[in-house]
Amino acid sequence: MSRPEESETALSETTTPLTPEAHHRRLAWQCRRGLKETDIVLNAYLDEHFLQDTAEHRAAFERLLACQDADLFEWFTRRSVPDDEELDVFVRYLLRLLGAQD
Repeated sequence: MSRPEESETALSETTTPLTPEAHHRRLAWQCRRGLKETDIVLNAYLDEHFLQDTAEHRAAFERLLACQDADLFEWFTRRSVPDDEELDVFVRYLLRLLGAQD
């Protein structure tokens, strides 16, 4: 049986920061949602804009990935808007950036 100190040390040694490539792969996996419409929007932003965008927008994108698929679909098709004002601003920015028509 290992002592708690040994477990904590082993855990801290295995939690190294992700490389940019590994982080991109993790986000790409999270963009696979099962709804074609949401997949297209999320992957287009990730592949074409994520790395060049501001840290604030990248953080908002990662928050967006934690949302439910049905909500993303509603927001991307403009059937509803997020209750969270920051996410609402980011969704509008995202759709504008990707050339979505009003």
